[in-house]
Amino acid sequence: MAVFSPSRRLSVALALGLMATAHFALPLTAHAAGDPTKPATYAPDDALLTLLDGRAAAFKEQVAAPDIQAIVAGVERLAASIQQGDLAGSRQAWIDARVIWARCEAFTADLFPGLEKAMNQWPDATTGFHAVEAKLYAQMPQEPLQEAQQLVDSAHTYEHVFAQSKFTGYYLIAGASTLAYEMGESVNEGGESPASGNSLSDLRYNLEGVERIWRFVFADSVRAKKHYLAEQIDEQILTIRGMLGATSLDQIQPDAFHREAEKLASQLANASVVLGWRAPDYTDIGE
Repeated sequence: MAVFSPSRRLSVALALGLMATAHFALPLTAHAAGDPTKPATYAPDDALLTLLDGRAAAFKEQVAAPDIQAIVAGVERLAASIQQGDLAGSRQAWIDARVIWARCEAFTADLFPGLEKAMNQWPDATTGFHAVEAKLYAQMPQEPLQEAQQLVDSAHTYEHVFAQSKFTGYYLIAGASTLAYEMGESVNEGGESPASGNSLSDLRYNLEGVERIWRFVFADSVRAKKHYLAEQIDEQILTIRGMLGATSLDQIQPDAFHREAEKLASQLANASVVLGWRAPDYTDIGE
């Protein structure tokens, strides 16, 4: 049963690669210059570098790749539900896809800034998840079919770019640190998804994304070099998870949350130095 307010249905052809410009084609070099495969002052010894880059590559294939596939499938379901006029189904499909996107931001926001902008623009969104959200969750819901199809196109572009990209240890620790900082900024600005009431969920899955990079790639190596720093990062993740256990975003004190998120970002940047790299500038979000 169609439950959207009346509007002319739009038929938008899928245009794979339309957005695959050079801006999207390669991951950001994590604020580094020179050789795009090696950040400046790339200093870990050969054995550690091989280990960390190997674990980053394994993370890409074992953890990140299934999520990218799930995002593509999720936004396709979202577009199909909108096409069918199923408001409840469309909203659920948006939430389901958004969960996966939020935990992938730890390797998206800093490494693929063009795609991050296309798929996650906010607060004044004209494309991406939030452009769809604004119409789906409006007081008088509309059919965001064009916006949903653009999101599908972007997701397919992301899948293609992701497959061609190379994940390295430095890229991942820079991305995790940046997202931790961005979480604090998000709360200060009232959350990313206020229309749907999903902002708290966004943050929980952002934290999950940061944590899984930390545990899969870096925790053991940092613990071997500086045990107390690894323990501090583990404790800080628990602190932030506890704050995110609130039942609503307005129960979280923004300044306090920002301090704790920035502390985690700083600790991850310190871990980068302990491992032999320079500290990533996590405050330069998406640059």
